[in-house]
Amino acid sequence: MSDLTRNVAAYLETAGFGTFGTDIFVGQIPSDTNGIYIVDAGGSLNNYVPIVETVLDIFVKDIKAETGKAKLNNIKNFMHRMHNTTIDDSYIYTFLVIGDIEDIQRDVEYGKIYKITLQVVHRDTTLIS
Repeated sequence: MSDLTRNVAAYLETAGFGTFGTDIFVGQIPSDTNGIYIVDAGGSLNNYVPIVETVLDIFVKDIKAETGKAKLNNIKNFMHRMHNTTIDDSYIYTFLVIGDIEDIQRDVEYGKIYKITLQVVHRDTTLIS
């Protein structure tokens, strides 16, 4: 079964935004680490076809606010309205950034955190419908 968060992490790694497990993470970022982390925020299934709409939150944490915001802006510009691509076992119909970059807060380590929300319309290529 497809794990879209890991597939999007691999997509960002391939595009040169970082390395999975070093500065690109799924679910939670380790303490004292600047980087990107991706969280599954929900979605919906289509009743009759294997197409899924998933909403992901992509966070960037950096001690320097301007560096983190610039990195997330580059990710946003790279992914927004991308379509028709295969990442591992997910066929992506579209990526669509919902809204704009959100200024979240500083964490307990004083790292600045920014977020974008990404809508992904996709299907798992390992499933037969």
